Amino acid sequence: MKIDITQVDKITLYKLAVAHNDVTEALFTTQLFLKTVSVIADQNFQPLQDAIVIAYSRPFRKNRPYGRLDEKWNKFSDPWMQGLHEKILETRDTLIAHSDRLHRNVQIIPKGTSTIPGIPKNKDIAITVSTRKIALAMFPKIEKLCFDLGARLDREMFTLLDKLFGDKDLPPEPFDLL
Repeated sequence: MKIDITQVDKITLYKLAVAHNDVTEALFTTQLFLKTVSVIADQNFQPLQDAIVIAYSRPFRKNRPYGRLDEKWNKFSDPWMQGLHEKILETRDTLIAHSDRLHRNVQIIPKGTSTIPGIPKNKDIAITVSTRKIALAMFPKIEKLCFDLGARLDREMFTLLDKLFGDKDLPPEPFDLL
């Protein structure tokens, strides 16, 4: 039996489902961060931060072949959530997915000097690459942002899923949407 659903409907459902999955990944990684990272010097800080930002940002950037989420998903009714959303996307674009000079500085550390007070001075010439990090206090807020966006995506995704397939005679086995 052929299910009569437009390609536009399928693409919309696809984008919602993938976005929901990405935001859930960002949420779970944020929760792991909150359980395991307590100081900015923790060796897990940077990779977990980057994973959170990448997963969260995916739905809002170029995706092949269907593109990004509709613009309405970039809007939050709460101003602090709106600002945090924009900051995460900006961090992805300038610091994590790219290495913009403004945010990634390379310094030469001459022999007998140090970049950090209290750290022993270098015996040889060295090099360092600086980066920015999201403040520790922001990660509980990122968790709330993921919950908010994820819940909205969840509602729309399941509403559309029900509209498209809820009353259809479906095959007895799982099948690909597209």
